[in-house]
Amino acid sequence: MPRQYGVDVASFNPTSLSSYHVAGAKFVIVKLTEGTGYFNPKATMQIKSAHAHHMFVHAYHFANFGASVKQAKAEAKWFVSRAKAVNISKKRYLWLDWETGDGNSVVAGKGPSTRAILAFMKVCDQAGYHVGLYSGASLMRNNIHSKQITDKYGTCLWIASYATMGRIDEPNFNNFPSMDGIAIWQFTDNWHGLGVDGNISLIDLHAAKTSVKTSKSTKSEPKKSVNHEKSALTGIIYVPVINNDPNWKVRLLDSKGHYQKYIKTNTSWKVWAEKTIKGMKCYKIGTDQQWIPAKFCKVK
Repeated sequence: MPRQYGVDVASFNPTSLSSYHVAGAKFVIVKLTEGTGYFNPKATMQIKSAHAHHMFVHAYHFANFGASVKQAKAEAKWFVSRAKAVNISKKRYLWLDWETGDGNSVVAGKGPSTRAILAFMKVCDQAGYHVGLYSGASLMRNNIHSKQITDKYGTCLWIASYATMGRIDEPNFNNFPSMDGIAIWQFTDNWHGLGVDGNISLIDLHAAKTSVKTSKSTKSEPKKSVNHEKSALTGIIYVPVINNDPNWKVRLLDSKGHYQKYIKTNTSWKVWAEKTIKGMKCYKIGTDQQWIPAKFCKVK
């Protein structure tokens, strides 16, 4: 099951991540940098603590570049240099935190802002890391062409949207900010009363996988070995209740690997085809927009 709890930390969080680990966090996203000169003074110890507790470690940068492509590239280079210095694995994500604050302007218009964001992400991508974009749900909808981001880098959005500003221990998916391309939902800023942001992953952030860029460049591999669709299948699959919670849902993909709508568990579906999408065996249960990862299913 790809859904895992995680936290994100900065200099105002402790260097020991023990309490977050005990609460159930499987991954951490550590703030490394901001602008072109700031480095989180606690980052090294926070990363060390995360590894000691067997947590996956990602990193994020707080943007100061607004809609400036030139400044975005400079900030990305600084971020990458620090990520390398603290040995962030290239199997992990470098996230861009683009929101209001510390002089970062978000009012230049969707086009200019998105171009700068993509310029930043390109530098990180070319350095060999997985890349993602963080912002609040409203800001993402109103100030960024998020589809341009997901068209380029796949399911890579980290969205903040809280049902309440009080303590939340578990996400209520009735309050989920439905958008395409969400990889992580930050559902609270006070997880388990620990005063830390609580996040839940919607994709498997840590599985061995091929990035969007790599999958397009592997010309030597015949496409049909990855995407061949077996259309002569028949049968029924069952989607069982997950984590003993009947409210859990499973998100479908389209044939290109973009995430689509959710379906309920404890349901049965006719299988029309089988195909490997984003490295996962998937079953077609409707149109070409309705593929479900086989790992969530039981064949009847």
